[in-house]
Amino acid sequence: MSSFAIVEMKKISLKEAIDMALKTNPQLKIARLDYDIKKNEIKIANKLQNPGLGAFQNLGTAGKTQTQMVGADFVVEILKRGPRKKTAISKSQSAFNNQKFLEYKLILEIKKAYFDLLLKKSNLKIVLEQQELSRQLYEQEEKEAKVDKISQTEVLQAKINLNRAIMYSNIAKSEVISAQNRFNTVINSYSIDYDTFDEGLSVDYKKLLTYEPDSKLPDFADIKKYTLSNRYDFLALQKEVEAKQNNLIEVKRQAIPDLELQAGWQYIPRGHSDTKKLENGSYIGANIVNIPLLYRYQPEIKNAELEIEQAQLRYEDLKIDIIRNITDAWEKYTIARNNLNYYNKELLSNSKELLDASYKSLSKKETDLTSFLVSKKTYLEIMLGYNQALAEYYISYAELICEMNSDSLIIEKI
Repeated sequence: MSSFAIVEMKKISLKEAIDMALKTNPQLKIARLDYDIKKNEIKIANKLQNPGLGAFQNLGTAGKTQTQMVGADFVVEILKRGPRKKTAISKSQSAFNNQKFLEYKLILEIKKAYFDLLLKKSNLKIVLEQQELSRQLYEQEEKEAKVDKISQTEVLQAKINLNRAIMYSNIAKSEVISAQNRFNTVINSYSIDYDTFDEGLSVDYKKLLTYEPDSKLPDFADIKKYTLSNRYDFLALQKEVEAKQNNLIEVKRQAIPDLELQAGWQYIPRGHSDTKKLENGSYIGANIVNIPLLYRYQPEIKNAELEIEQAQLRYEDLKIDIIRNITDAWEKYTIARNNLNYYNKELLSNSKELLDASYKSLSKKETDLTSFLVSKKTYLEIMLGYNQALAEYYISYAELICEMNSDSLIIEKI
């Protein structure tokens, strides 16, 4: 790849790509900031009312006979701070769960881009090997044609086969470049051109953070229970329902009057008092404020009840989606696992044996070029199919554990 914007080339492993993206992804940073905001809102919800200071200075004749006053007042909210704080706590927990859900979704996208790049590299490697084999075959056919051992028709057939192999190689190279661009887009890299540390798909499942395809599978019933207990977006919606329920309590308690406490110092100046001395003392008082006579908060209460109903419907809808999605992911994974195991057990070895035997027969003139090219095409298709099956296994596994909100398929029974 050539670009003036790219100043450095670097290879990274799958784990390094995940760690880097989790630190730099803008959407994830926004989610973390939202969580910080929601944590601060807990302190805001738990706030006390600030006191007020007041001075009452009588003027005119009243100033000579009435006391002057300096004091403070403080409004005490009755049964309101508790529900308000619980609502804020539920919203904070919901924001945290949403953040964690985004993390799992991002990890899935990174894995899919990484595996896709490895797939394209593996395909390119096979196509290049086939191109080299086609080149050797063409050169051999040319030599034999010069001594009249074969006809020019077979040489032309070998040349067409070589040109097609070159064309496939060019397509495979462009697919590698496109896959690498997508990979760098997912990990938010614009100044460094990152590449996979691995040069192609391998069966080192542990290094690629994947369960081995011949390992024992857990029961799907346990998978479903685990998912419904640990899925972060589901937990976030549970907290949203909880927040709406606490909000209803908070709104209803707005109709409870608050208590205003007052205290201060009062005095009559020396020249104005009957005793011709400074007369002073303290005062205390209390007022009931916000008495719900003219407005009883009925629209707010109704809206709060409707918001609870909305959140509960979203909760039930998401539960259905999660069950469907985890079922679909499980089916895709088990099918991909079976296909890969089938390739590993028979197809790979059989196709290689077929190609080797065909090439040997061609060299001994026991078969013609057309038969060999058919075997060569079959081998190429099987190898490309194997790479696709291996990539689908890695991706389906990543999708399954993402749907579960788990780091592995190894789970404890719920």
